[in-house]
Amino acid sequence: MARFHDVTVVTRANNQPVIEAALMHYTGPKPRFLYYDLPGWLRTLKRRGLPMAIYYALWQVGVRQFVADQLTGFDLIHHVTFNSFRQPGFWWRCGKPVVLGPLGGGQICPWQFVVTFGRRLIPEVTRSLSVMASRWLPNLYASFAAATVILTANQDTTRRIPARHRHKVRSLLETGMPRDLVRAPKVRPDDDCVRVVWVSRLEKIKGCPLALTAFARAVKEEKSLRLTFVGGGPEEGTARRLATELGVNEYITWLGAVPKPEIPDLLARHDLFLFTSLRDTSGNVLLEAMAAGLPAVTLSHHGAAEIATDATAIRVPVRSRTETAFDMAAAMVKLARSAALRRQLGEAGAQRVLDIYVWDRKGEELDRIYRAAAAEA
Repeated sequence: MARFHDVTVVTRANNQPVIEAALMHYTGPKPRFLYYDLPGWLRTLKRRGLPMAIYYALWQVGVRQFVADQLTGFDLIHHVTFNSFRQPGFWWRCGKPVVLGPLGGGQICPWQFVVTFGRRLIPEVTRSLSVMASRWLPNLYASFAAATVILTANQDTTRRIPARHRHKVRSLLETGMPRDLVRAPKVRPDDDCVRVVWVSRLEKIKGCPLALTAFARAVKEEKSLRLTFVGGGPEEGTARRLATELGVNEYITWLGAVPKPEIPDLLARHDLFLFTSLRDTSGNVLLEAMAAGLPAVTLSHHGAAEIATDATAIRVPVRSRTETAFDMAAAMVKLARSAALRRQLGEAGAQRVLDIYVWDRKGEELDRIYRAAAAEA
């Protein structure tokens, strides 16, 4: 945004070394940075287990006081940190136009899947209930009432905004891609295999069992399919055992955690991308897969339903666990049997990223939002 405006960023003091080191090598327009942190005793409590949500709320209260004497020098306030709609800052009655977001977090895990979470069941259900109960939080009403524009990352979050304030909502994904990482689909050497890649942390919310169950169904029908799992995490052992029980281990490559800079090239070595996240504001790796020219098989909900379209992916509606796995399997088989369809969806996905999700495009859109908010105020 510093391309278009005089931007000041307020952030935590512990971010200062890495920011200043990066700015030494950055030649573009630069924002000014202000650094603020809570008192040391609160930082100690955070290290000893003070919940992040509480610490963050206190930090936002402190930031409001920290910049109070400087607000007259600004034309607009943009609350961008932590894209949770339940923590939109404390910017009411500040006399300036306020842009909130992009806010996310309004989505909840489908109930038919959350029942399989085991020890994670209670925390996930608690989170879902707190999201559903958010309409009764007075600080949210105050924040949304004070906002000039509310940016939301998905429609689930839009539905959590009180109806009387939804006219302020604009859709804007909170993530994006560097233009140089957007590539045309590659033609892989014909080795008689169709390579599927799944990239995520191996934890309950990412839907690894759904991916394995769907793949097991698909490979029974189409033996050319191969699956690569990228990522580590607490559910890795469970996932490997399930693959063995399903009899598909011989068709799977387990890569574990892979450094992020290596992900684009890894994606490009595959034919299609499988995305099974059960709760995700956006799904940044889906964006990365589209940028790499991969067609996708995704669930048609939450951020995936915003990022992908029927022109870039086969989007599967969330039904029962059995029906959803069956539909994802059918989608993989369909793509495995049509190189032309894979290329068509992959090219459309890369073009969609170029049209909407590269950072310079998003900056242009946010510039229009800033100017409209300032004009309205």
